[in-house]
Amino acid sequence: MIPREELRVKSSDPVIVAPCTPSPRAMILQLSSIDNIPGIRNVINTVTLVYNASSDKIKISALDPAKIIREALSKVLVYYYPFAGRFRSKVNGELELECTDDGALFVEATADNDLSVLGDLDHLKPSFQRLLFWHPPHAHVEALHPVVLQVTRFTCGGFVVGVSLHHGICDARGGAKFLKGLAEMARGYDKPSVEPIWNRELLNLENTSTRLLFYHMDQNIEDITNPFQPNIVEEPALEFLVINYEIIQLVAALAWRVTTKDLKIPPTKNVKLIFATDMSNSFNPPLANGYYGNAIGIACAIDNVHDLLNGSLLRIVRIVQQSI
Repeated sequence: MIPREELRVKSSDPVIVAPCTPSPRAMILQLSSIDNIPGIRNVINTVTLVYNASSDKIKISALDPAKIIREALSKVLVYYYPFAGRFRSKVNGELELECTDDGALFVEATADNDLSVLGDLDHLKPSFQRLLFWHPPHAHVEALHPVVLQVTRFTCGGFVVGVSLHHGICDARGGAKFLKGLAEMARGYDKPSVEPIWNRELLNLENTSTRLLFYHMDQNIEDITNPFQPNIVEEPALEFLVINYEIIQLVAALAWRVTTKDLKIPPTKNVKLIFATDMSNSFNPPLANGYYGNAIGIACAIDNVHDLLNGSLLRIVRIVQQSI
């Protein structure tokens, strides 16, 4: 469904939310070698979390989600205190994090609409960017806040939490742990169920001969998006794959096949699929559950075009799986 109505949002001025109890100050934390990859340390990741009040049996009309989440943020920052700090640039261009106990950036906003204005979120409109707080373009990294939250309340009682997380401090899995801790504090927990740990030295390759490589995408990317038609896979086969393999492996396999077909690559050629993957369980020993730093690596799958287009989807999924 394509929303017809424009999203109208009025935002308050950003405020700083400090940890509710003092956290470490005047301490410099080193980032890992993965955190400091240029393609990571210069990126801000964003996510929007939508809460539909009408789907909850609990009446929240008397509650202020912005107040609750703001208080939860001040509590969770006690445990995730690096998020209350600031980045600094080193002489070699890499980043380090200074624990300043300053706090995170927080914005309250109200929308003139109910949640139906968002449609099914399959068709993103420019006005949806108002659900997030955006740093000024080309802002220096030392002026950025590692985490920014914006809570936008809608007329129906629902709300949206717009989250901006600096990629240099966490990847998607690490960010999810932070948000889980935030949600737990909002529900009244004394502390996050998974206690966070820094331990970036575990992935510091400064004293090894290992080289970290990262693929940089050109800014002028050609859009070859092709709407996915579910009927290209027989339903029983798809059900088997969903049950027995990770969704990301299935999606990667489908994207690899469909893109290769659209590009009309000669059948005698080999094609590679290069994608980012979580490596936290690939280390020996595996990273602790509380580790929230970047633990992504680049996987590469390769196959012959003819076999890729004519073989079974199960075969492609297994090739993707083996590349991880």
